[in-house]
Parts: sequence; C-alpha cells; structure tokens
Amino acid sequence: MSNCLSGTEFSSTHSDKRIKNASELLGASVVKSFLAFALFLMGAKREEIARRLSIPLGTLFSLLNRISQQGLPAIEDRRRRHSHFLPPSTRENSKIEILSNKTEIILDFGIRERAVRIPVQNSLQAKIFLLTLVHNGLLPRTEVAKVLGYSATHVERLAKQLDSGDAHALLDKRRGQKQQYRVTVEVKAELIQQFAADVIASGTTSGLAISAELQQRCNMTIPARTVRHHMANLGLTRIKHSLPELVTTVKKTSKNSSRK
Repeated sequence: MSNCLSGTEFSSTHSDKRIKNASELLGASVVKSFLAFALFLMGAKREEIARRLSIPLGTLFSLLNRISQQGLPAIEDRRRRHSHFLPPSTRENSKIEILSNKTEIILDFGIRERAVRIPVQNSLQAKIFLLTLVHNGLLPRTEVAKVLGYSATHVERLAKQLDSGDAHALLDKRRGQKQQYRVTVEVKAELIQQFAADVIASGTTSGLAISAELQQRCNMTIPARTVRHHMANLGLTRIKHSLPELVTTVKKTSKNSSRK
C-alpha cells in the first residue's frame, strides 16, 4: 500500500479540472482538507503538505486531530448545523400514528409496510397494548382516549393500574352482573314468588332449581348464576329460614282472630 503511487503518472490538466469540479460540488475548503488527509495517509510530511496546499502548519495539525477524533464531519464546514457526511437521524422524527375504523385499530410505527393491527372486538388486547405505549410515553393519552372512548384522565389512571397490577387490573370486576338488563320487574316478581313457594313448601331453595322452575312455569330463561345474584341483592337469602316461621305465625294469628 505504501508504494501504490510508485510509477503512477499524474496529469496536471486532469488534476485542475477534477479539483475544480469537486470544489464546486463540495466546497474548496473541503476538497483541500480531503487532499491534506490523503497525502498524510500516503506518508507525506506535515510540513510538506502544508507548503504544497498553502495551509498554515497549525491549521493542518488541528485538522488532522479533528479527523482522528470526529471522522468525516471534521472535514466539513463547521458553520453547518447538520453533517452531510452522516446519515440523517430518524430518532427525533419517529412518531407512532394511531388509526381506527369499525373493524380494527391500526398502529403505524413509521416502518415501511409494517403496522400493528388489533381487531376492535379484542377490547382487552387493545387496552393492554395501547395503555402500555401510553405508560412508556410512546403515545399521547388524548389520542388513546379517543380510540377507547374514555377521558384522558381515565386513560392515565388505567395505564398506572396496568403497570402496577398487570392485566388483571383491567378486567371487569362486575362480569357476573352483565346479564342484569334481562331481569325486568316482572321477572323479579316471578323469582321472588318462586323463591317464597319453594321455601314454604320444602324449606330449601337453589339458584339452579329456581332457574329450572321459572323456565318450566313461566317460560323464562334465567341463568342460575343470575338467579343467585338477584336473590342475594334482594335479601331473599337472609329470610330463607325465617319466612316459613313467619308464615306459620301469621296463620295462627289469623285463625285466632277469626275465632274471636
């Protein structure tokens, strides 16, 4: 490598033309810096380089030191705000774009032909993924709030709950009551009536039995779990043992009153 120029012919005409073209493209100072560094690599003495290229010796020393520390950007005009020799940084411009439609939620990470798609019906999956991004500062809570239909404050609260309590923190604690809307006043009345009849007749009740009896007697399809839920809410389980005694007492009182 050190003798690669041995026997090489140089053309001053070609040199002048090439340096002129390069100077118009890169700038005269950049071309001169390139030449200085190339001659330095080829083994030329610093003093000789400075003399041949009309560069002050101190300036040449500074240039070579900067190149050894900074690489190619040291050759550029230091008045430029950004290096043209280095690839542009994309970190500052990276932004996740969130879109939604009737069927899916789409997260575009700015990578060509790459996106995350979550079906709208997968509500828990969407919550976990979006809230994780919110908690890590990758998505603004206001945008996620629009997609999930929550307020920005509620999104922030859910993100904190997810971080401290895992996915369990997002589960609906009222899942057992989801069918409550099916239990109308008429249904509750029949449920109470069936409960009373069972307690007085046999002294025992169960959600499964009452569910089957309502289906047979009233053609009402009420899950046993829903029956148990409303029995507890209406306080019926608390009078399970006292109701037969009360009925017996009322009967006796009624008979005694009629005799008088």
